[in-house]
Amino acid sequence: MDLFRRTEKRPTVFDHRHLLVPLLGDDSVDGPALKLAGLLLEGRQGAEVSLLHVIEVPFDRNLDAEDEASVTRADDVLSNAESMLASHGIHVRTSTVQARAAGPAIVDDANEAAADLIVMGLRYKKRFGGQWDAGRTVPYVMRNSTAPVWCLRAETKELAHTP
Repeated sequence: MDLFRRTEKRPTVFDHRHLLVPLLGDDSVDGPALKLAGLLLEGRQGAEVSLLHVIEVPFDRNLDAEDEASVTRADDVLSNAESMLASHGIHVRTSTVQARAAGPAIVDDANEAAADLIVMGLRYKKRFGGQWDAGRTVPYVMRNSTAPVWCLRAETKELAHTP
């Protein structure tokens, strides 16, 4: 039997220059995604991060109806994230979108902005029966995005006490 060994280990090159980071407005979920984006692009020429906040509009309201509180919250979320990435010297583009569901809006924005990579946070949540559930947005983005998707699940103390 012959065993093959790789003669040299080639480092993988990180060629991504345009990242999309969808934001929820929860620091425990958005913070790690923003930190990772900052670490990946810090000091890179021509790098840009697109920050996106999706306002989900229920079906009983018109899609173009503005909710002043939601728009104000979106502006706060985006400005906080923008200031965090600006400290790393990274060019930032921000946008807010109103949509029925966040998943399709994220995929559309990634295609429109020609994002090389989507970095998104994921809440730790349980559904009925106690099983962990990824929700509907992250699985949709992972199935339908043409760009690679990195998900960072929020930290939880609950798992540390599980036998």
